[in-house]
Amino acid sequence: MHVKILGFNLFAKGGTSRSNINLIKAFVKSGYKVTYYNFKEYNQSDLFNTMINEGLLDDKLEFEQYTSPQDLVNCERLILTRETFFYIARDIKLVDKKVQIIGEIHGPLAYISEEADLATDAIDAFRVSTSKIKEEFKEKYKVNHVFNQYVEASHINLSTEPKNTKRNLLIKARFEDEIKDISYVIKLMNCIVNVKGYKDINLYIKGYGPSEVLYKNLVKYYELTSNVHINKREPLTYIYVSSSPYETLGYSILESIAEGNKAFIYTGKDDVLNDIYKGYNSISFMQKNIEIDCHNLIEFINDKYTKEDREEDVEKLKFEFLERNYADEFLKGATECITDSKEKILNKSISNNKNKNKNESLDKVRDLYAKLKEKPVLNKIMQNDKIFSYAKNKYLNKKVKNEMDMFNQIIPSSNKVFIESFHGNNFSGDPKYIALYIREHFPEKQVYVSSRNSLVDIEIRNCDVTPIRFGSIAYSKLFRECKYVFVNGNTLDKVYKHDDQIFIQTWHGLPLKRMVNDLSDVKERNDQVNAFLPRMQKWDYLLSSSLVNTMLFKSAFLTKNNQNLKILEYGAPRNEYLLNSNEEEKRRIMSKYFFTGVKTKKYILFCPTWRKEKRQTLSSINLQKLLEYLPEDYEIIVKLHPNEAHLRGKYSNLDKRIHCFYNEFVDIQELYLISDSMITDYSSTIFDYAHLNKPIILIQEDNQSYNEKVGFYFDIFELGSISIAHMDERRLAQQLTSFNYINYTKMTNRLLTYDSKGSTKMILDTIFDQK
Repeated sequence: MHVKILGFNLFAKGGTSRSNINLIKAFVKSGYKVTYYNFKEYNQSDLFNTMINEGLLDDKLEFEQYTSPQDLVNCERLILTRETFFYIARDIKLVDKKVQIIGEIHGPLAYISEEADLATDAIDAFRVSTSKIKEEFKEKYKVNHVFNQYVEASHINLSTEPKNTKRNLLIKARFEDEIKDISYVIKLMNCIVNVKGYKDINLYIKGYGPSEVLYKNLVKYYELTSNVHINKREPLTYIYVSSSPYETLGYSILESIAEGNKAFIYTGKDDVLNDIYKGYNSISFMQKNIEIDCHNLIEFINDKYTKEDREEDVEKLKFEFLERNYADEFLKGATECITDSKEKILNKSISNNKNKNKNESLDKVRDLYAKLKEKPVLNKIMQNDKIFSYAKNKYLNKKVKNEMDMFNQIIPSSNKVFIESFHGNNFSGDPKYIALYIREHFPEKQVYVSSRNSLVDIEIRNCDVTPIRFGSIAYSKLFRECKYVFVNGNTLDKVYKHDDQIFIQTWHGLPLKRMVNDLSDVKERNDQVNAFLPRMQKWDYLLSSSLVNTMLFKSAFLTKNNQNLKILEYGAPRNEYLLNSNEEEKRRIMSKYFFTGVKTKKYILFCPTWRKEKRQTLSSINLQKLLEYLPEDYEIIVKLHPNEAHLRGKYSNLDKRIHCFYNEFVDIQELYLISDSMITDYSSTIFDYAHLNKPIILIQEDNQSYNEKVGFYFDIFELGSISIAHMDERRLAQQLTSFNYINYTKMTNRLLTYDSKGSTKMILDTIFDQK
C-alpha cells in the first residue's frame, strides 16, 4: 500500500513536527511505501539533517516538495496533518475519487475557527485524540466518519526509575500566552514564593515566541527574578507544569512523565487531559485557583514518588503509548468509520469555490502591489504619492465594504455576550461584575471581553472569560455575533449594530462634573453632542443608581432623542460588589496587589481624575514629602485614570511606600476595599467610595478654572462631611490621621438609592427576558 502524507513543515521544532516524524516512522516500520510532502519550502540541508538525526533512511520512504493537489493522487491512503489543508481534499477527489483521505485534527476543537473549511464532504475519515473529542467533533460538525487514536509516541524515553524533584518546576512551551497561559504559573509562583514564603522553589521556563517580553516583565513585577528563570539551563529533575486551557495530548507532559518526573497539569476547559492522564501516580491536576493550586502544588512537591508508584505508571505508559502497532491500528480505525457517500463532493466543491472570502483575493492584490514595487522599472511609478494614495484608499474602501458584507450575514446569537470596559484598557467596573455574574449564573452563554493588550488578557482569562483584541477584525466580527453588548463608554464607530442586538450602557459612575450636553464650554459642548448622539442612538438600556442619576443622564446624554431607550434604575453591579465584600475577599485583594494576605499597613488611595491636556504630574501635592509627615505604617496607592497610564513610570519609582500598579491589572473597586482613606478631586469615585464610609478628601487646587471649562452639577459639600485637602503636606498628613470613619449615608441614600445586593440579578433578569 502506498501512503502519502502532507505536512506543513517537518523541519521545524514543535509538537506537530514530532507527531509527523513519528507517523512516518510508524508506517515505514509496518512495511508501507510512504511519500511525505512538505507544504513549506525547504532546502537540502534541512532534509539531510532531519533524515540523519531522526533515522529516516529507508528505501520505502521519499520526501517531496508540495506544489499542487495533483501531487497527492495515485495512492491508496492520503493523510492530511493540518486542518488548514482539508480544503485540498475536494480538488484531489475531482482527480481521483478512489484515494481515501484521512484528516488529522491536531489542535483542540476550541481553537478551530467557526469559518474553517474542514471539507467534511470530501474527507473520508477524521482522526482525533480521545473518545470525548470524537463525540464532540461528531456533534459539532454533524459527521460520523471519525475515529480516535493518540498521536504516535514511540520517541519517548521510558525510564523505570522515579525522579524526585529538588523543588524545581519546569515548563517547555511556545511563548504564546493566549494558548499556553504561562502567566498563570508566574502568578502561582508569586503566591508560593512571596505570599507563602517558599523561597527555595524555582520555576524554569523554556521556549520562544511573542509573549517572552510579557513573561520577563511579569517576573520583574512580582519580584521573582531569583526564583523564575527564563531560557536558562533546565534542571535534571523537576515537576513538569502545564497550564494550557486546551491540549489534545501534550507531548511535553508525556515526555516528562516517561522520563520518571512528576507533572502538575491543568485538565483543560474541556477536561481532555483528565481523560488521558487520570490514574497516573506521577500526575496531579491543577484547578486554576491560585490559593488551591498553591496548597496542592506544595503538597505534591513534598510527596515522594515511590518505586511502586513508578512501576504502575510504566506499565500504563507501555500499554497506552508504546506496545501497539500504530500504523495498522490507524488504518483500521480509519477504515471502520469511512463513509460510503461521495456523490455530493463535486457539487459542493463548485459552491465552495464561489464562496471564497473576498478579502483573501483583495489581499492577494495588495501583496502583488508590494512585489511590483520591488521591480526597478515600476518602483518610480509605485512610489508616486498620488498613485499610492489612490491605490491605498481604493484598497481600504473595498476592504471595509467586503467586511460589511460579511458582517451583514451574521445573525447575533443569544448565547454570546460582548463586554467592554474603558475601551479595553482594563477589565473593571460594571461590565466586569456583569460578566462574572453571567459566567456563574448563565453558563450556557459565551462571554467575550474587549482587551487592548496581553496584560488585560491575563486579567480577563483569570476570570474565566475570553479576551478579544480591541479593534481587530475578530473584534468586529465577534461584536456582531453577540446579541448582548455591555459597555461603560462609547463603542467604536466602525462597529455597526444589528437589529437583533441589545446594547446596555452601564456608564462608569454618577457624574459630579458636567458631561456632553451640559458642558460649560460651548464649542466643546457642541463638538461632543454631535459625536455622541449617533452612538447614543444604539443604546437599548441605560443603568442608573437613583432618580438623581437618571436626571443627570437625561440632561447630559439627550436621551429624549432615543425613544426606545429604557433606563433601568436597579443600581450598579460594581457597587453591589462593595456591599457584598467580606474579609476573605480583602485577603485575596491583598495577595493580588501586595503579595500577602495580611493587612498591616494603612493605605491612602490617591486618584485624581484626568485632565484633557497631557500632564506630567497629577497634583502639586508632593507625595514623597507627604510620607515624611505620616507614620511609618502609612503607604500611598496611586490609581491612574486609564487615559493617564503614561505616568506609571513616574509614580511607581517615587518611593518604596508609594505603589502605582499596572492599570491593566487594577480594579479600583478592589482598591476601595483595602484603602483606609481616599484623596481625589472631581471624580465619580467619590460616590462609589462613600458606600464604605471611609474618609474622602478632595483636592480643589484648580476648582475655578475647571468649573469654567467643564462645570459641576451640584455642590458636593452640601451632601456629606467631605474635607478639602490642605495643599501643605504637613497639614494634609494631619487630616489623614485625624479620623477613621465618616457616615456618608445621607449622600448614598440620595445619589445611589438603588445600589443593592441584588442589583445585577435584577438587571440581567430584565435584559435576558427580552424576546
